[in-house]
Amino acid sequence: MHFRCPALALPSLIFASTITLGQTTQALPPLAIEHVTLLPMTVDCPVLHDQTVTLRDGRIVGIEASTGAKVGAGVRRIDGAGKYLMPSLTDAHVHLENDRVLRMFLKNPNIPTGTIRTEDIFLPYVASGVLQVFDLSATSETVGQRDEVESGRVVGPHIALAAMIDGPDPFWPVGMTRVAATPSDGRQAVRDASAEGYEIIKVYSKLDLQTFTAIVDEARRLHMPVVGHIPQRGRGITEKFFQPGFGMVAHAEEFAQQTNVPAEADIPRYVEMAKRNGAWLTGTLSLDERLLEETSHPESLKARSELRFLTPLVYAMVTEHNPYVAQANANYVGYLRTIVAFNRKLVQAFAAAGIPVLAGTDTPVPGMVAGFALHDELEAMARYGLSNRQVLEGATRLPAEWLGVAGDRGVIALGKRADLLLLDADPIADVANTRKITAVVVGGRFLSRSDLDREMQALDDRYARIRNGGAAETH
Repeated sequence: MHFRCPALALPSLIFASTITLGQTTQALPPLAIEHVTLLPMTVDCPVLHDQTVTLRDGRIVGIEASTGAKVGAGVRRIDGAGKYLMPSLTDAHVHLENDRVLRMFLKNPNIPTGTIRTEDIFLPYVASGVLQVFDLSATSETVGQRDEVESGRVVGPHIALAAMIDGPDPFWPVGMTRVAATPSDGRQAVRDASAEGYEIIKVYSKLDLQTFTAIVDEARRLHMPVVGHIPQRGRGITEKFFQPGFGMVAHAEEFAQQTNVPAEADIPRYVEMAKRNGAWLTGTLSLDERLLEETSHPESLKARSELRFLTPLVYAMVTEHNPYVAQANANYVGYLRTIVAFNRKLVQAFAAAGIPVLAGTDTPVPGMVAGFALHDELEAMARYGLSNRQVLEGATRLPAEWLGVAGDRGVIALGKRADLLLLDADPIADVANTRKITAVVVGGRFLSRSDLDREMQALDDRYARIRNGGAAETH
């Protein structure tokens, strides 16, 4: 979908918000960010200098040159001189925690209800400027978390809910995944997910071809995008899974794992499969880099200060009972090295062929931390050969297009949702500058760096008390 570049001197038009403001239950004052350099991230719009962007009722209602802007009375004014305004970021591959997911993830049914606080799970995303996530193993509890955000009870990212479907003897427990042993089962699983409010179908590794085909066909009929693994690894039938409706592969490593040893010579064929089918790619490049780092140098985990923002039980697993570290040996570490090398060449080839590559992290796989990992992923994408513009598009406009919400978010344009990042430095010059956040605007709500740091420090203190044997607060 193409967007028009906003004119340099538009009047401050007022748009009625048609979607409930998702981040606060109270009316927000209008806000004007003045003299800012604007990175709209629309298809054909250049960087715009010295702009005033006006926000009202959670929407962008004005974009105009600051020299001619007239900011009305009652509007909160933010000086954006020397700063850069861009859309907020999307992590297109996460697994959000809740009590039931944590019990299954850690294989501990005794984790008490109330262990996970939704606001704690979402804060690191918000503080990192990640205001949309694709949860690729959503549960009924995740539906509730999404509703908490959209009703304004909790500040957090927009959540796109994916129902995961696997074949018999699924890799993940039933509850995190649904099981489809036959094509009929697969169609019913898709119908159930649609009726329950899920937006995406995620296909997993143990599905047979006939059931996979039925799932994708039913999802297409119900207008649900499909993302996931390429099933039946090593069977030599990879191409058969690239059929209409299979819209995105969830990892670059999925292609590496189609053969016993990653086959770089097959990359042109994989590019052709995806391009012919219109399938996109979520890289999760930093995931494999992190697994290689922690298995070859377990002590590196202690050097990662962001791990303190993991849920305390997950922190203990990652640092003390890490399953990847436990199984590490020379063969496994060597295999991870081949995966990382393969991913680099695959992503370069996909980008060169014009296939969109989205930013995703697979958080909270051990070593990946909400929000922080997305910035690692952006830097990995740039190192692997994508232009900085391509990297930023893969975390802003393109995820919204793939999900079908481009009319609402993903770019800076009149009428779009006011989910924004105000940065101290230019991310098009260096994608690492997405870490230099002056403020995050969440549905028109301005959260300064000091606001975010204060909340993150409180979370750090609370988690530290729990790790050190203190009791968590009850609510």
